[in-house]
Amino acid sequence: MKRAHLMGIEGVGMSALARLLLAEGVEVTGCDLAPGGRARALGVPVLRGHDPAHLEGADTLVVPTPIPPDHPEAAEAQRRGLRVVRRMELLAHLLEGRPSLGVTGTHGKTTTTGMLASVLLAAGLDPWVFLGGDLSLLPGNARPGRGPRLAEVDESDPLFQGVRVRVAVATNLEADHVAPRGRRAPNYHGSLEELQAAMRGFLLGAEVAVVPASDPLLLEASRGLPRRLFGEGGEVWAEGVELGPWGSRFLLIHRGRPLGEARLQVPGAHNVQNALAAALGALAFGVEEGAILEGLARFPGVGRRFQRVGEVREALVVDDYAHHPTEVRATLEAARLLGRRVRVLFQPHRLLRTQELWEAFAQALAPAEEVVVLPVYTAGERGEVSPEGLAQRIAERLLALGTEARFLENEEALAYARATAAPGDLWLALGAGDVTELARRLVHEG
Repeated sequence: MKRAHLMGIEGVGMSALARLLLAEGVEVTGCDLAPGGRARALGVPVLRGHDPAHLEGADTLVVPTPIPPDHPEAAEAQRRGLRVVRRMELLAHLLEGRPSLGVTGTHGKTTTTGMLASVLLAAGLDPWVFLGGDLSLLPGNARPGRGPRLAEVDESDPLFQGVRVRVAVATNLEADHVAPRGRRAPNYHGSLEELQAAMRGFLLGAEVAVVPASDPLLLEASRGLPRRLFGEGGEVWAEGVELGPWGSRFLLIHRGRPLGEARLQVPGAHNVQNALAAALGALAFGVEEGAILEGLARFPGVGRRFQRVGEVREALVVDDYAHHPTEVRATLEAARLLGRRVRVLFQPHRLLRTQELWEAFAQALAPAEEVVVLPVYTAGERGEVSPEGLAQRIAERLLALGTEARFLENEEALAYARATAAPGDLWLALGAGDVTELARRLVHEG
């Protein structure tokens, strides 16, 4: 590969791959429907939109998972005899034959990967890192390095089962990125059983699988494989956990022996579990114990994971990527530790996911004092129900559960949040779409 053209280069995964390819001496170009900050930061030619003419001079086309084979740009690349590779196939190639760790799971994989990156840096191992979020320690979403290769491996892509790493860490497994019955999409699994089988394929390709002792789906997926367990009932666990509004501390235990006090700068019981996954992954890779505690303490959190944005009218504004009911529930539990009135701007992400989980979203959001539900961020999907209709359904269900709730379009929601913000409030922006921009505007335009 001498010159690669990346479609959707503004995406967090594609821009990270572009950065890593550049470090290996590959000439990179890209295109995106909406080029922005990530594309500009790469310093490479980035064209707006998608057009077969973009392929001039390239020998390889890298495409995101949702792009169909008959897309004009992909079809033209095939006609010209260019190598066409999916995002996950390229990641597998970059990891192949290297000392490596891969982190996957329905929730927490970005944070756990970030924690492991911090640990490997503390150990002085000069890691190569591929991350699905921004981490100030790298900086950004990728780090070229000469040491071990660490990658977040996105389980939403069925091709992830072909990625091979030495140590495979799986944080948890739930029915997410599973298409409704009778529906198929490139970035969805056909069923929970297919997802579980793909997970087993990923774990099977590793020398050792690191999984939670309390997750029945992962225990089944790793049955008969060389594995190590974390959490209660495993070889690594936490004792004396103290949860604070912006972090936590606990005694890290390995096989009954205290390794020392772990201090985290990120809040919530779910992040204690992420830290246990990272600690055991590091131990399985042979990292020394002191570096594990130091790396966990240094980890500042990944962008959009309970990230403090600022204040508006003495109300605190926090942004979080939570886009599955389990993640929403965990984030609300962490938010309550702040002792403020929790008000939520919630943007559901993807039509197919929301069609399957709208009732679960309402149940997860119900503990908030107030929820403003925004139209579904479709990410290009089409469904039987409109983005507005699905959001209204969630809001109506919340009202039935006794939670103050309303459906508003994005600009209306911004105006409402700004007008009603008060001291003692916490406005929590939740979702994987552009709700993060509303959180930023709420603070900086308030």
